[in-house]
Amino acid sequence: MTMMPGGHPAGQEPARRLFFAIWPDEAARARLAAAVREFVPPGAGRPQRPDQWHLTLEFLGDVPESRLPVVLDAGAAASGGACACELVLDQIEHWKRPQVLCLAAGSIPEALAALVHSLRSELQLRGFAPETRPFRAHLTLARKFRRAPSLGAVEPVRWPVRGFSLVQSVTEPSGSRYLELAAWPAGA
Repeated sequence: MTMMPGGHPAGQEPARRLFFAIWPDEAARARLAAAVREFVPPGAGRPQRPDQWHLTLEFLGDVPESRLPVVLDAGAAASGGACACELVLDQIEHWKRPQVLCLAAGSIPEALAALVHSLRSELQLRGFAPETRPFRAHLTLARKFRRAPSLGAVEPVRWPVRGFSLVQSVTEPSGSRYLELAAWPAGA
């Protein structure tokens, strides 16, 4: 197969690995750092880097470059009804099959559930196949985590949701790097 500059096969349109997400503010970031120190002892897994801490609202995967304006349009349309809220991550979960340790929300604020529903609807209207499983608000603390720590309720991490972003994941030898392509504020 002939590869073109940029790593895509000849004759195939380049694609971007995309997802919609929310980012923690500085206070939530400090509490997440404490959670990593508490639940991810040295050698127990690969902690997520602080620059990677995000909560995925909807994962799109590889999207052809020509479809980027359509994705941006879906984000803009969903932002019209987006309301600010507070997410509380209060459960530690170990997902055995993907070997990840997550901090999860025991309940989803209505405003956040509505935003995810709106994103999925807007994407579907534009020819995408969004996730059909119920939304699970979680943040990955560590990957390659083989043994579960004490699971259950933890000191809550309060995370104000004031908007959301379209993000591109770029794979590099040192790991993934996330580029924010667009951001939309949430109304009051």
